[in-house]
Amino acid sequence: MPEYQFANRGGSIVTEDYNRNTYLSAEQVLKSLEDAFKLFPYTVEINQVDNFEDVFHVTYQEEYGFGDIYICGKGTTPGGRQGLKDEQRIQPKAKYLNYVYDRQVEGKKGVFLGVYSRDGQTVFCTWKVIQSNAASPETPISKQIKIDSIAKAMQEGFVQHDKGRGEYACAFKPEFLYFYLKNSDWLHTGTINELAEHTPPEKEDVELNDVSTEIMFNTGLQSKYPRNRIIFGAPGTGKSFTLNQQRKDLLGKNNESDYERVTFHPDYSYANFVGTYKPVMVTHPSSKQLDKDTQHVISVLTDQGKSAQEKYDLLFDKFKDEGLTRLPVLLGLYTDETFKTRKQDGSDAVGDNSVERNHGKAVRKYVSLLTGKEKTSDIAYEYVPGPFMRVYISALKNARTGNPKPHLLIIEEINRANVAAVFGEVFQLLDRDDDFVSEYPIQATEDIKKYLAKELGGEPNDYNKIKIPDNMFIWATMNSADQGVFPMDTAFKRRWDFTYLGIDDSEKDLIGKTVVLGTGNTRHKVEWNKLRKAINNFLAKEKINEDKQLGPYFIARNIVVPKEGEELDNEKFIHTFKSKVIMYLFEDAAKQKRPKLFEGCFENSSRYSEICQEFEKKGIGIFHHDIQLEAAPENLTDTSPAGDE
Repeated sequence: MPEYQFANRGGSIVTEDYNRNTYLSAEQVLKSLEDAFKLFPYTVEINQVDNFEDVFHVTYQEEYGFGDIYICGKGTTPGGRQGLKDEQRIQPKAKYLNYVYDRQVEGKKGVFLGVYSRDGQTVFCTWKVIQSNAASPETPISKQIKIDSIAKAMQEGFVQHDKGRGEYACAFKPEFLYFYLKNSDWLHTGTINELAEHTPPEKEDVELNDVSTEIMFNTGLQSKYPRNRIIFGAPGTGKSFTLNQQRKDLLGKNNESDYERVTFHPDYSYANFVGTYKPVMVTHPSSKQLDKDTQHVISVLTDQGKSAQEKYDLLFDKFKDEGLTRLPVLLGLYTDETFKTRKQDGSDAVGDNSVERNHGKAVRKYVSLLTGKEKTSDIAYEYVPGPFMRVYISALKNARTGNPKPHLLIIEEINRANVAAVFGEVFQLLDRDDDFVSEYPIQATEDIKKYLAKELGGEPNDYNKIKIPDNMFIWATMNSADQGVFPMDTAFKRRWDFTYLGIDDSEKDLIGKTVVLGTGNTRHKVEWNKLRKAINNFLAKEKINEDKQLGPYFIARNIVVPKEGEELDNEKFIHTFKSKVIMYLFEDAAKQKRPKLFEGCFENSSRYSEICQEFEKKGIGIFHHDIQLEAAPENLTDTSPAGDE
């Protein structure tokens, strides 16, 4: 079977055989659509059209801009055109596509869609709905899209693929489905940068002359700390604790505003880190448009500065020709105050229309009164910055002041994500010159230029080239012992200052801190730090690397460093030791050495639950004899003979 290209989660492209078991059925396509529509706060109903397996009817609430939507949808498969292994395609029957086309002619919304799914990530691919002239309604109609476009959509959210002849295919994550539906009339014939032509221009809040557009990258800020640094070491060596302490030294002990902390993970992407367009809820005046006369009446009725009589007098002329009895009813809806009424000729009315006024009061609780300030919510797409961009903006704003301060981005577990994909072109900015400014600027994307202009003032073209300023610091932690981490290439590593925390570098506060373990004649007191070192020495003799050994704070600092005294909380320590230390040794660091490491458990050394039970009874007696000797526990068993005084 020939090999094809596929896009993995995160946007990397691999070449491998096609597994036909991964093909999406019509039921799975339906599920993908249902999951996508659930991302938005509107109720929809989706059903397969009878006798049309690959056609789905979406009933959408009219008030949100859509009526019925008809989707010709199918799972994508690799290949298609001769010799092209870098494409995905769909092949619905002509009758399915033409059914959707006919609904579109009737004024409904039609969509021609393929569903690409891999590694738990879905990408929708769409093409313009065009009538098929195939000789048979059963003829498959093939549409293709390049795998590069799908990969880019995984990274950036939404892309257009130029098919030539002025036609574009689209590829996007499910969260962009609403954007696609709102703009599908032109997305297949115009480029995305035309979006501004479909939205009203924003009003300027300030005069351009009031905004300083000077970009300051070199503030002259001096610091003893490196700008780009990674602290790495074995688990529990205190990497995050060390960074946090040095963060306080860099920014100030009580400064909680000039830094952000983010944790990388396998699904983390450039869009998360730098920023991308995302759907956001916005409110705006209600789409229920009121004519000017009605707006005037509502404004008078809701005016808190006027009495009921003043409101009646102001509205008298308007209602005297329309039916004066309506006016007391309206006022009764909005106020409990009494007021005098008049006849059409202006003379006083008998009884002041109290019946009508009371009618208004009586039905008030059953109606929703207009105030003229109604709002409605909708979904809009805005550039949403990630932590890198937020800290970058803060640093540039501060650079314009006369008092430059450091701004810090902390990345925990940096190697748990694909850093090349997450940093993207920002990777180039990590090279700093002698002034600690990016040595090589990069060309900003249109999205980033517009966002920088919005936040910093000026025009987008003022930000064609961007650099990291000298007051922006990027610090990270890395644990190379973790399973499933992404390797870093040499080019990425050389742009960082690496600081290694040795396995015993932070042990000072642990010395002398003891815990009581075991029961009955195995009860003993042991120092956690001695036990940790004894386990590490055993692992080292078994040729297990240092980055797999136990750091001082493999068990949390608040457990192994008591606030008062030298003795640890017995119950907390035992619970944590079982769930962290024993589990880690059993499942990871000493997986191949279980019988020898846990020789004190005898035949139970291969079962985690049995080892934990033995630990509750024996304490460190579960371990190899060498570990027990080196840990030097204090025997707490009463061995005096009975009757001795």
